[in-house]
Amino acid sequence: MTSISDLNTPRLPSGRHRLTKDDVVASQRGRLIVALLEAAADKGYPATTIGDVVERAGVSRKTFYEHFPSKEHGFQAAFTITAEVVIGQLEAAAAAPHEDWRALVRATVQAYVDALAAEPAAARALHVETLSAGPAVLDQREAMLRLFADLLRQACREARGESWPEPPVDWFRFAIGGIDDRIRECLRGPGADGLPALGATLADCTLALLGG
Repeated sequence: MTSISDLNTPRLPSGRHRLTKDDVVASQRGRLIVALLEAAADKGYPATTIGDVVERAGVSRKTFYEHFPSKEHGFQAAFTITAEVVIGQLEAAAAAPHEDWRALVRATVQAYVDALAAEPAAARALHVETLSAGPAVLDQREAMLRLFADLLRQACREARGESWPEPPVDWFRFAIGGIDDRIRECLRGPGADGLPALGATLADCTLALLGG
């Protein structure tokens, strides 16, 4: 799966069909994940109800509870899948050939904001709604930011070589925290369409912090 949109399959046909049970379950779960993200983006996580989610997904409440015991558990699953998709896109951007480590940082940061701009509901889920989704999701969010910092550190280390005087780990976390803050500000203001234009500034600040 390369994007969250891949989960949003058409509603299942009524009556007899040739889909397997696994196909049906995967389709329902995918649509519920997308519905959770979209409802939280539109209404805010606290105001989102299971009724909102099942209406968007085109399934029953019974089906929702077959997949998730609560709204909180559903949002945790949605967060996990969203983070996995974004991390895959970042890893692909970092693995591509680059002129030097500075170009790698610029390409990776730009790939991140472009990916978020393409998935506005997922972007808001990751950077805005997680803050009001309870302690379990906050823990997931902190783990994601630490992972992003580790990915940035590893990519820079590999691109610059053993002679690089590597900055302290916290510097990478500061860089990721700053990116997270500016993205959230943009999402709450201009919206996801404004994210790609932030890429150059976010990369410049990251490079300045890391000695570029």
